Amino acid sequence: MSAKRRGLVDEAASDLRATSRAFSSGNLYHAARRLRPALAARWSLEAFCAGPLAKRQRRGPIPGLLATSGASTAPSPIAGLAERELDAYFPAAILLVDRPAIVDLFAASGALVQARVAVVCVDGSPRPVVSWLRRCAGKGHRAPVGYLHDARTVLYPFLFEPLATLTREARGKGLLYRDLGIGPGRALRDPLGVAPGAGAARWLEEVPPCSLVAYAMQEVLRMVAPDPLLLPMRAPHVRAG
Repeated sequence: MSAKRRGLVDEAASDLRATSRAFSSGNLYHAARRLRPALAARWSLEAFCAGPLAKRQRRGPIPGLLATSGASTAPSPIAGLAERELDAYFPAAILLVDRPAIVDLFAASGALVQARVAVVCVDGSPRPVVSWLRRCAGKGHRAPVGYLHDARTVLYPFLFEPLATLTREARGKGLLYRDLGIGPGRALRDPLGVAPGAGAARWLEEVPPCSLVAYAMQEVLRMVAPDPLLLPMRAPHVRAG
């Protein structure tokens, strides 16, 4: 591989690290395409991963690049919690995504603990988190659900866990749900504007990780009903004498 191509992979990684602590191989591919648009016709994602990216990785790890695997490698946010704590820490909202790599992006961002949002994949991973949500749903716990996906994903999410269990347990009680993904006539733009030249995205990983996390967290938390205990106190009404 030429020095020019070696430089492109590292340059794309550097651009992503400027705003995001971690990124996927898909993010890296789209960042490289933004740097060299003329390469778009030459490289598919698969060709990029098997060619330039694989050759660059033989020289050593790329800081910030998440491992590629068939299932989410995100650590469980509920590991070590006692039985009573599992109920107390039921999430404020649930985000269902279409690929394990997207779960890992959210976990690496650090946003999940702060926002109390559980992110799970339609493939049933991370398994401990899905089992936790199923168990709590059976005990009557509810949370709004957002579904984040890109244009290539064609499935009905209510057939998959944890939506299947939540839907079954919430039958007749209602389940607040929103499709937050990319579909016909609905693209996704970089809400933070951190990727100059990026237009409307058709794939989730076209959007830089920091912007994707910001968008999804904001939209799914909009579905959470405000806690009346956290509302500001009103001054007592004083009647004129």
